[in-house]
Amino acid sequence: MRKTSLQRWLRKYWLVTTILFVSMFLILHTVLVRNITLRTENGIRNSITISAVGIENSLQMVDGFVNEALYSDSTQSTSQLYYSLKNEKDPLSLLSARSAVLKSLQSIWTWSAMIDYIMLYTDREDEFKWLEVGGDQDIKVRNQIKQTLSDYLEDGNMSGIKRYMIWPSDYGNQMLRVLKVNGSYLVVGVSQREILNTLGRASFDEESISFAADENGNIIFSSAPLDCTINSENEGRYITVNGKRYLQTGYVSGQGNYYFGSLTLRADILKETFTFDMVFLIVSILIMLLFPLSIVLLRKNIEKPIETISDKMNEISEGDLDATVDEEFFIKELDVLVRAFNHMSSRLGQLKIEKYEMELEAQKATMQYLQQQLKPHFFANVLNIIYSLAERKDFETIQRLSKAIVSYSRYMFQDTRELVELSRELEQLGYYMEIQEIRYMKQIRMDIDIPDELLSALVPPFIILTFVENAVKYAFSSQKNSVIEVRAKADDDKEYMMITVHDNGAGYPDHVLNADLEDVSDEGHVGLTNIIRRLRLIYADKAQIELKNEDGAFTTIRIPCITMNDSFGDDDL
Repeated sequence: MRKTSLQRWLRKYWLVTTILFVSMFLILHTVLVRNITLRTENGIRNSITISAVGIENSLQMVDGFVNEALYSDSTQSTSQLYYSLKNEKDPLSLLSARSAVLKSLQSIWTWSAMIDYIMLYTDREDEFKWLEVGGDQDIKVRNQIKQTLSDYLEDGNMSGIKRYMIWPSDYGNQMLRVLKVNGSYLVVGVSQREILNTLGRASFDEESISFAADENGNIIFSSAPLDCTINSENEGRYITVNGKRYLQTGYVSGQGNYYFGSLTLRADILKETFTFDMVFLIVSILIMLLFPLSIVLLRKNIEKPIETISDKMNEISEGDLDATVDEEFFIKELDVLVRAFNHMSSRLGQLKIEKYEMELEAQKATMQYLQQQLKPHFFANVLNIIYSLAERKDFETIQRLSKAIVSYSRYMFQDTRELVELSRELEQLGYYMEIQEIRYMKQIRMDIDIPDELLSALVPPFIILTFVENAVKYAFSSQKNSVIEVRAKADDDKEYMMITVHDNGAGYPDHVLNADLEDVSDEGHVGLTNIIRRLRLIYADKAQIELKNEDGAFTTIRIPCITMNDSFGDDDL
């Protein structure tokens, strides 16, 4: 399993939390925007539909009124007046017919606010070719329409004449209702202002743009300038107009394939999301402010305490069992953990002391066991000597031997855990050799060569005696005049001391030289095995013993060179 630090994990946690928070906001915001857009779109569409149907009904009513005026059975019908106007030659009668036609047109114009102006075209060549009524604000528009439409009709290009048609002019597009009357034309100007006002009342707000477009999406007129076409297939979608996003909503007229509609600013529609956005903004700001604060608090109250505990645990693993955490922490669980850790550290120290004491006791028991293995062996030899002297009735020698045995026995029964000075080991070696000389009638000679500065060196008891005893036993059995040499010297750094014991006997058997020294436990080598194990207990791996044959048994003992002065110095520290 891949491991990670607490700090990195917390950073990842905050990052994932932020991503989830932003994702949740975007999803909720998208759903909210969609719902508001659909609701607004449905509301505007219903209003636009109602307004557009009202416009269509108004235009149909205008058509009906015009037809009734043109084709009624009254002698004063517009068609009859028109016939009189077209064929009248008498000036007075012509003026009377003109006046009647204008009066009839005036009644049509004033009847509906959906009509901006109304004009009648005849094929006369005098000033009675066009008769018109309308407001003064439309005079320039009407004049331009009369000029272009006269040229259009006189050229005989009648294919472009439709019931409803868009007529461009310098003053904007005009929506015209054209009716053919006995070869001439009645032109009704549909009110742009009235249509836009009607659509405007159905729009979302005052910022919305009302428009009327043809079947190809070309703008006929609008409440604000538009530099684009309006495709009815974008109904209910947001489009870009004049660099802004608008919701397109409209109604396709069945009367003339016109598209009436409204463009509503997206920003105005989504004002309802302002509260939601502000809440999100405030929460985001709070999160951004809390993020570094939380990092600091987490660092102070969680990360740092854990790092402190971890460092102390590493110190314990490196052997410092006294390491404890001295701080108190704000987090209750961490404080409990620290107390448990300190208790564990204290307990480890106690266990270490207890273990050390147990090891000392085990070493003591082992040393005593090894020592007891040596004592029976030695006393068996001594009793044999005394027995032999008693047989010869050599009481003087028995007295001298007894004195040597007493001194040597005191040394033998001391605590073998303690180190002794090399001079004391040599002194007891002298008592031992005196006993052996009595036993073997001075056929064994000891040659000792040890510098005076090493006489104060500390060594385990019997470290030399054991190997000398081994040499006495095996060398004398093969050589009647045995010589045992004991040498000692220190290395150049005074760190280690080498002690050698050399005899002129037959040497060590091959199975002893080839065996692991700690496994040499066969009969006759108990002393050798014991001294090796004692050295391991006292010096661990710092002591070495080398056995070899070199004109007899040659033993080298390498141990740390510790003098009495060194020992006292350590105690002072």
